[in-house]
Amino acid sequence: MDSTLLPNVVAFLKTIDPFSQLPDETLDSIACEADILFWGQQQKMTLNDVSDRSLYIIRSGVIEQRFPNGNLRSRLGKNDLFGFNLAQDNYSIETVESCLVYRFNYTSLLEKLVNFESVADQLSSSANHRLKSRVDSELMEAGKGIYFKPVKEVAYCDVVTVTPSTSIQQVAKQMRDHQGSTCALVLDDGALVGIVSQRNLSNRVVAEAMDVSAPIRDVMTPDPYTLRQDELVLSAVNLMMKHNVQHVPIIDADKHVLGLVTPKQLVQKHGVQAIYLIEKIRNCNTLDALATLTPLRQSVFEAMVEARMPAQTIGQVLTMIYDVFTSQLLKMAEQAIGKPPCRYAWIVAGSHARSEVHLGSDQDNALVLEDCATEADRIYFQHFAMFVCKGLAACGYSLCSGRFMAATSKWNQPLYIWRQYYRKWANNPEYDMLLNLNVFLEIRLIAGDESLFEQLEQHRHQCVTHNPRLMSALVRNLLRERPPLGIFNNLVLERDQSDGKMLNIKKAAIGLLVDMARIYALSEGGEMNSTEERIQFAYDQGLINESSYQDLIGAYRYVTQLRYTHHLHCIREGHGVSNAIYPERFGSFERQHLKDAFRIIGGYQDALKMKFGS
Repeated sequence: MDSTLLPNVVAFLKTIDPFSQLPDETLDSIACEADILFWGQQQKMTLNDVSDRSLYIIRSGVIEQRFPNGNLRSRLGKNDLFGFNLAQDNYSIETVESCLVYRFNYTSLLEKLVNFESVADQLSSSANHRLKSRVDSELMEAGKGIYFKPVKEVAYCDVVTVTPSTSIQQVAKQMRDHQGSTCALVLDDGALVGIVSQRNLSNRVVAEAMDVSAPIRDVMTPDPYTLRQDELVLSAVNLMMKHNVQHVPIIDADKHVLGLVTPKQLVQKHGVQAIYLIEKIRNCNTLDALATLTPLRQSVFEAMVEARMPAQTIGQVLTMIYDVFTSQLLKMAEQAIGKPPCRYAWIVAGSHARSEVHLGSDQDNALVLEDCATEADRIYFQHFAMFVCKGLAACGYSLCSGRFMAATSKWNQPLYIWRQYYRKWANNPEYDMLLNLNVFLEIRLIAGDESLFEQLEQHRHQCVTHNPRLMSALVRNLLRERPPLGIFNNLVLERDQSDGKMLNIKKAAIGLLVDMARIYALSEGGEMNSTEERIQFAYDQGLINESSYQDLIGAYRYVTQLRYTHHLHCIREGHGVSNAIYPERFGSFERQHLKDAFRIIGGYQDALKMKFGS
């Protein structure tokens, strides 16, 4: 290359991802070996004319890629990269306009990137590898965050330990003398058998006027929740929030105690904001106080996205927070309206049930009552549900536009009615029946009678799994929406209210991947709810091969991460969060990732159509 052209090529590469992530000396080395090509208008090239081991970047102009049968593969323009799968896909190239193109020897390029693994991965010849590496590059710093440390690294080891026969009075004295410890661990021959807290002593000893000379085994909590030493802090946070646990012993493989983790410790020493928020929620006694915590939920979200945490983790933490808001409102409802007249189960559906909550998640909830519920009981639960749903709305969880909420009488019914619903939906999965079933295909218990929920869950599972008619209906529904790639393989965008060009990432990608994972899981009786677990299940059951697994999991992680990043930008710009993203704000390489994801989704839609004959 003429040395006078080098600065121009380097300056251009600095504007193109992932080359923009490289230092100047590496860019200089890469640019020195670039071939500068000029292709005239309507020039046709095949594998004989271009190298299948080269990477091309279009500086200006437009090209079309076509398969041997003449079908269009893609239309590419300024700043687009191609050449990844030239030999594998066996396509030809035709210029639509005159083009200025930079060509790089692919093997030599990868050699220069040996110390830049993330960049090399983003230039992989595999589309799913490129998507995965794009997500991984966003998460490189996440591994340094507190959530991803083993619990043994944050546990404190100086804990009070006693034996089952130690008297209550002796235990209380040891706790007092040990820097005001709030709990003691009960060990039998070195193995953990129980735990006793200040709450135990207050509720079971003082309140009941127990003899303090009795052994601690009489008031301890046996077989407490524990974590293995190599589990992540995220698991501890999940355990604390889900079960309202204040003390989590950390054990080794032989059940020997290594230390203890508490919410207070994580908040004070490690700044785990989610734990702080959970504690604040649980200490609220009024709806007004609860509603004031809504900005803290947003702050937790911002901190997680800024820390580049995985989308799955963000969804799980936001789900935990949603659960605790709901549980606290249920307690407030009972205090405000009175003790429930019969057994009930408060359930959630949709993304909340799948633990895939985002800041824009609305309410999808319902009430299951025991079959003996009277008309008076039904009236009580109508008021009860209205209190909770309005309270959730005040806390930032908007009312469902489709009215799939317990405050709607249709979704506030005895167990036998819910059984009828599922039978009817599963046997006639069309139109409104399918819409209703789609909402309640995943359900999860938040509070209330567990046996009621288990009976409904067992019936739901029986109705919707191994159901060929339902599978065909779900596939037909899946095919009603296709990824927005136009005839030239360009992104097909809609116009928003301000006449901007956007696409709905939920409708165009996330919802389709959720539906595909659901179909795979239900077809083989999978009982899990989350999308990633369902994709893993499909692979474990042999429904998809490893390449397909990598395609689907990579695409799903990429588009969910993209949505969370978009939500952060919405907050920063002072806008309400939405699923409307604007690809013109992306770089060319990011748009290419989006197209890769859409092509993967479209391909698996076709595969499911063939499998289930829809």
